[in-house]
Amino acid sequence: MILPTFNPPTSAPTIAFRRKPEPSAPKLAVMIFNGEYDIASAESLRADLNRVRDIPRVVLDFSDVTYVDSKAIHELINLRNYRAAKGFEREAIVFENPNLRRIFGILMLEQVFHCVSNLSDVVRNDDTNSHLYYAAPGLDSHE
Repeated sequence: MILPTFNPPTSAPTIAFRRKPEPSAPKLAVMIFNGEYDIASAESLRADLNRVRDIPRVVLDFSDVTYVDSKAIHELINLRNYRAAKGFEREAIVFENPNLRRIFGILMLEQVFHCVSNLSDVVRNDDTNSHLYYAAPGLDSHE
């Protein structure tokens, strides 16, 4: 039977033990989007983007996004402006859709955002404290 000891023996060395606190916020956020983003879904998009706006590194995965209009672009630029004012690095946007790539190219958004074709180009497999978020699905314009 082991009895509790209230006072350690005087000959026992004392070892300081400090637990490393868990970070209160992630250092990296990856948000997955899908569907269409237009004026009808602007409020939902804004709310989703606000969830990650104060995280130092942000990756927006638009691999399953089929359409964005000027209102969606406006929300992305608002996110960039907010984060730039706080000194955060520019957001990475992942997309393969040639139509989205064309829109981003015409608007020269590839100079504003870090645009890549593959999530593995911007997310490393390391110990970075990161969170995965799912955006509310984009609203289909036919519903």
